[in-house]
Amino acid sequence: MIIQCPSCRKKYKYEEERFKGEEVKKIKCPHCATVFEIRNPEFNNKSSETTTAIHSTGVVADVLGKVALELLRKKRISMAFLSGEPAGQVYEIRQSPVIIGRSDCDVILDDPECSRQHAELTVRANGIYLKDLGSTNGTFMEGVRINEMKLNDKDEFSIGSVNIMLIIRDREPEVL
Repeated sequence: MIIQCPSCRKKYKYEEERFKGEEVKKIKCPHCATVFEIRNPEFNNKSSETTTAIHSTGVVADVLGKVALELLRKKRISMAFLSGEPAGQVYEIRQSPVIIGRSDCDVILDDPECSRQHAELTVRANGIYLKDLGSTNGTFMEGVRINEMKLNDKDEFSIGSVNIMLIIRDREPEVL
């Protein structure tokens, strides 16, 4: 059977024999480390031949979304622009996802090498991810074109001629 991670959407082949008669198995995605549950098709009313994909329930997805929102509340996540037209500016990420591009986006880059909707920065329960949205000129980390990558504090990436650094800090407690 084919299973799909609810967080990064990677698909994997999972041999049904690995259930060993159990109805539910917890799986850890080897790509993004998200833990989710899959159900044994033998316990479904439908035959196993009609089961093509199993992924987490809506409840698990809701919990992961709440954990991601909590990360946004506890951490100050920002993009610092190191070069290009916005050099010196800092953009604080307050929602997820954040679309970066030339127009119709959350963060607009005035750069001819940037696609209209170039890349997406997403806060997930297990970290912050940068995903290229099929741009013409690509999204790069350390000179290597990426499709999707987990980012850490002070990681740098490039969109067109703009270099951007991700900065993650603990939020200061609010003074009353």
